[in-house]
Amino acid sequence: MFRSITVVLATLVGTSYAAGEPSYETDIKPLLLRKCTACHGPLKQEAGLRLDAAVGILKGSADGPVLELSQPAQSRLLARVRASDPHERMPPEGEGEPLTSAQIELLSRWIVAGAPAPDDEPVLNDPREHWAYRQPLQRALPENLPAEWSETPVDRFLADSFRSAGLTPVDIADKATLLRRVTFDLTGLPPTRAELLEFLADDSPSNWNRVVERLLESPAYGERWGRHWMDVWRYSDWDGYGKELRGSQRHIWRWRDWIIESLNSDKGYSQMVVEMLAGDEIAPQDDDTLRATGFLARNYYKFNRNNWLDNTVDHTAKAFLGITMECAKCHDHKFDPVAQTDFYAMRAIFEPHEIRADVLAGQPDIELDGLARAFDAKPEVPTYLFVRGNEKQPVKENPVAPGIPGIFETELKPTPVPLPVTTYYPSLKPYVLNALRQASAKDTQEA
Repeated sequence: MFRSITVVLATLVGTSYAAGEPSYETDIKPLLLRKCTACHGPLKQEAGLRLDAAVGILKGSADGPVLELSQPAQSRLLARVRASDPHERMPPEGEGEPLTSAQIELLSRWIVAGAPAPDDEPVLNDPREHWAYRQPLQRALPENLPAEWSETPVDRFLADSFRSAGLTPVDIADKATLLRRVTFDLTGLPPTRAELLEFLADDSPSNWNRVVERLLESPAYGERWGRHWMDVWRYSDWDGYGKELRGSQRHIWRWRDWIIESLNSDKGYSQMVVEMLAGDEIAPQDDDTLRATGFLARNYYKFNRNNWLDNTVDHTAKAFLGITMECAKCHDHKFDPVAQTDFYAMRAIFEPHEIRADVLAGQPDIELDGLARAFDAKPEVPTYLFVRGNEKQPVKENPVAPGIPGIFETELKPTPVPLPVTTYYPSLKPYVLNALRQASAKDTQEA
């Protein structure tokens, strides 16, 4: 069902477009979404105008209608996209390329046809009201459920959904199938024949729980699930040319091992995040914890520090906040409630850090072995917003303070952390000094 203005427009302009009327859904809406909704969409409505849905277009702006269906050529929307004055033309200069003559003609024909659009076109809500940005609330557990569906909270919610949908679950799988499923799920491997026979022979009520606990305690559990987390956190070995290090870090595998060991030791997710982002501050002399900062070391890029830090912001946001921020490097996000200043506030968190490989006890040659880690090299270095993301145009008169996107309504209050001298001068570590003395003594003897 399509809405149409009952006006004989074709007679007013002397031309009939009935045969070639543009489609709102395939021609007009995609054009407006691409060109206009950064400033006139669900997140931002400059001049009170929304162009992401026909109802908003027909409503007009705070200054009045933008379409004149009785006199299409007089429509303000057409006038603004046709304007030769860069101060009047839409999109504004620097916010996108002007509409082409073919695009303007398409828009004009749609207005002449009466601006038809579907009656049931959905109108998006303010992105700030999206569930992903709302404070999670704990729901009460569903009640009055069959006993076999009430063993865990997850079971209860599933059973409640089945009940609401009028569905009946399939019968419980046989024991061999259950063992195969849980073993693959937790370790990525099939059960051995001995494990299968033992499980089938044991009819005790605690048999299933013992199997699950055994699998969770298996080293294969961390190896299986660590692989998925490494995908999220972008684990990658170093790359370069010959011996030249260009990206990531040598010996980054120690971070991989930390991930696996953390899962196998049942370390909490929040603690893992803290160690990856700030292990050098909470445990500056603990090599086991410092391995976690491989998350930051992974983003290293030799040829451009700005690219390196941009990747750090982008992938930290994706991994831990569940949002993409790369658009906000150059401008406010086109849809998500992320401002350009949010991007650089996140960057300010990481601005002081550098990456290096530390010598490990017993191996003075860091090309053979070492610890890839992050450290705060320049705590006082400022962060500047780049105009349209151009690193050659920093706004130096207004440094950006560290922070996280404002949508999360959490104020960041950085506090100085005293660090040992070995943070900045790792050669002063006792085992490094001893190795240097031994090497010096050997050179002296051989001289």
